[in-house]
Amino acid sequence: MRRGAKEEVSTRRKRGKLLAGWLCSFLFALPLLAETLPRGPSLALPSHSRLVWLAHATGFQVYTAQAPAGAQSPLRWVFQEPDATLQDSTGAAIGRHFRGPCWEAEDGSRILGSLPPLAQTPGRSPSDIPWLLIEAHSTGTAGVLSGVTHVLRVGTAGGAAPAKPPSSLGETVRIRYQATYLFLAPETGSTPSPR
Repeated sequence: MRRGAKEEVSTRRKRGKLLAGWLCSFLFALPLLAETLPRGPSLALPSHSRLVWLAHATGFQVYTAQAPAGAQSPLRWVFQEPDATLQDSTGAAIGRHFRGPCWEAEDGSRILGSLPPLAQTPGRSPSDIPWLLIEAHSTGTAGVLSGVTHVLRVGTAGGAAPAKPPSSLGETVRIRYQATYLFLAPETGSTPSPR
């Protein structure tokens, strides 16, 4: 093997080890994430909470054209429901997110969120739905979500209502989005380990 090729292989191995080390550190730090996220006035987290589950969502935010109060008002997009698949870090489906707002894990545990959100802050761009903190309670069987009291939506991409107003009453659009959901529970008590 040529010397240049050996150096290239060695460099790739070093990069691979660094990446593996970073990934292990990140995974080890996940339980601490709920405590280290910004606690500013725009997105204050509940105190004494712990991260019990994390899921990436891929799907749609669904909007319908409605007429606001007042005969002369133009039509506007009104949010109806999310329709998304929850995935783990490998991309495997582990649950779903749907009207309610509800989150349901494959083990049958389910939570229902309360609206309006406790806190929210804008996404990174106007086309991204906001980051939210929502209070939630269990509505399903015992499982990974049964002890969850708060859901944090972060890292949103897409999903905002179209900038162009609707053209007809009842028109529906499905806007693609992605987000990361962090499911928080009180520090005390027990919740089954995530998958």
